[in-house]
Amino acid sequence: MNLDKFLVITGVPGVHKLVSTRNNGLLIEDRKEGRTRFVPTRQNQITPLGTVAIYVDTDEGTMPLPEVFQRMLDQQEAIPPVSPNANSTELRHYFNQILPEHDHDQVHINDIKKCIKWFNFMQEKGIFEEAKREAETAAAEAAEKDAKSDA
Repeated sequence: MNLDKFLVITGVPGVHKLVSTRNNGLLIEDRKEGRTRFVPTRQNQITPLGTVAIYVDTDEGTMPLPEVFQRMLDQQEAIPPVSPNANSTELRHYFNQILPEHDHDQVHINDIKKCIKWFNFMQEKGIFEEAKREAETAAAEAAEKDAKSDA
């Protein structure tokens, strides 16, 4: 799952899709308000979700957020996400079930809350399905391009 075009922006709630870049900011598709808007890079910290990772106690040291979201999606029927407003014990228990190898010292409760909020928002707005369709389209285009170059 490629989430590089999906952004979180300080001061702007939700997850947004990158539409275009300008020299002084970004044009984003605001999924919460359902419109396209300009966000200046000088006033906001902008983070692509594809670059976010969770600390884990393995040789790699971190697990990319898209992989964590995929685990949450895969286990959603058996282990539904808890409310981001749940108490610390419930949040940690849920994350232990989804990602048992996460580093308990470096992954704070606020990180777990953010992860669950983003997951819920993205699922509600159909972002996971959109990312899956885009990945399938990109793979099909790459296969078509390879087939043409082999001919």
